[in-house]
Amino acid sequence: MTGEPEERDPDEIRAELRDRWERSAEGWRAGNRRLQAATMGVSRALVEAIEPQPGQRVLELAAGIGETGFLAAELIAPGGTLISTDGAEAMQAQAKERAAELGLRNVEFKLADLEWIDVGTAEVDAVLCRWGYMFALDREASLRETRRVLRPGGHVALATWAAAARNPWATIPRVALYDAGLVDTLEGSGPGMFDLADEAGLRELLQDAGFFDPETHALELTFPYADAGAYWDATRELSRGFADVVATLDARQEADLRERVAAGLAPYAVDGELRLPAVALIATATA
Repeated sequence: MTGEPEERDPDEIRAELRDRWERSAEGWRAGNRRLQAATMGVSRALVEAIEPQPGQRVLELAAGIGETGFLAAELIAPGGTLISTDGAEAMQAQAKERAAELGLRNVEFKLADLEWIDVGTAEVDAVLCRWGYMFALDREASLRETRRVLRPGGHVALATWAAAARNPWATIPRVALYDAGLVDTLEGSGPGMFDLADEAGLRELLQDAGFFDPETHALELTFPYADAGAYWDATRELSRGFADVVATLDARQEADLRERVAAGLAPYAVDGELRLPAVALIATATA
C-alpha cells in the first residue's frame, strides 16, 4: 500500500461533470437575469473580439443557456448562423427556450463536447467560449479541436477566471463548507473554475494548439446582492456542488453554514448591500 490516491477513470469524471451541468440548468435559467447583469461586460468583450459580420458562421462552445452567443446571432444576421453547443441536454433545452423568447431564427443547436466538436474542419468563422475550457479534462485537445473547426484567419475568444484570491464571490461558499468540516478540500474534485487562471499559461496553450497572436487581459466585475440571504439563494441556484451538500444538512448544520457564509460576506457590505469583486480573463487568438 502506497497511501497514494487511486487515479480516477477520465470517463467517470466526465460523466460526473455532465451530470452536474444537467442538474444545474434549471438553476442557471432561474438566476440568469442576475448573472447576465453582472457579467455582461465579459459577453460583450468576447463578441467584440471576434468581429462578427453578417453572413458568418459562429460557433459557441459550452454555451449553457446561450446568452453570449445570442448577442453574436443578432450581429451575423442576415445570412449568418450561430451554432450553439453544450454537453448537457438540459442546458440545450433551456437555450432553445431562451432563443424562442428572443425571436432568434438563425441559431442551430447541437450537443457537443469540448474535446470532440461535432463540426467539420474549417467550417466556422469564429468561436466563442465563456467559462468552458477550464472544465475540460484535456484542454490541449479542446483547443486543437477549436483550431480545427476554424477557417484560416478566424478568431477565437474565450473567458476563464483569474485566481481564486481575486474572486471571493465564488470562493466564500467553499471556504465555509471546508471550515464547517463538510468537505475535505478547498479545491473540490475534477477540473475547477480557476484551473486556467495564469495568463501566460493560457497564451501558451493557445500557441501550442496552433493559434497565432494570442492576447489576454483581465476584466474586473462586481456581483451585487441585497443581503446574505440573496447570496445564499443565488449560490444554491448556480452551484450544483454547494446545493448538493446543503441538501444533506439538518437545521443546525444549515444554520451554522449560513453564519459562516455571512461572516465571509461581511467585508463586502457597501451602503446596505453586498458588492463582491470578481476578475475574469479574456483571451483571443487567430487561426
